[in-house]
Amino acid sequence: WRSKLAWNVTLFMGSQSFVFFTVISWIPEILETKGLNANEGGWMLSLMQLSMLPATFIVPILAGRFSKQQILVWISFLLLVVGLMGILFGVSFLIPLWMIMIGIGIGMAFSLAMMFFSLRTKDTQEAAELSGMAQSLGYLLAAIGPILFGWLHDMTYHWTVPLFMLIFISVIILITGVNSGKNVYVTSAK
Repeated sequence: WRSKLAWNVTLFMGSQSFVFFTVISWIPEILETKGLNANEGGWMLSLMQLSMLPATFIVPILAGRFSKQQILVWISFLLLVVGLMGILFGVSFLIPLWMIMIGIGIGMAFSLAMMFFSLRTKDTQEAAELSGMAQSLGYLLAAIGPILFGWLHDMTYHWTVPLFMLIFISVIILITGVNSGKNVYVTSAK
């Protein structure tokens, strides 16, 4: 609880989950305002989730081979921001591309969050403690995402402000991910 690195891992975990749960809750409805019907919006959500799969298998292998994982955090961040900006400002025929980018970005961030539990600890006891802290508080933070997103939409009657909130959360993913990606351990990084 006194480790700055543990708090970075926790906020990284919570922020990436915040984006994931918000996107899967709201993206079909957002895409309907972009001209897709409900079925097409559902298929785009499926495309996003399918595009997550390769990242969830490849990123742990890469993360384990690097002493620092900041480059993977940056790639995840760029994919998320470009995908979200594409949904916000892009043309409708590129929505599949935006959804694939968001999916890969979220898949990378999730895999990194899981890897940080072992990469930033020296033994299984520390890994269990970090995992417990990060997942408990992280998922609590993530539970706020869909509700806050919907509330912002209700207050503004538009998707712009809520989508910018996700871009802001992506910046938090970047900052906490870069700090979590340093080659240090929670016990040595107070």
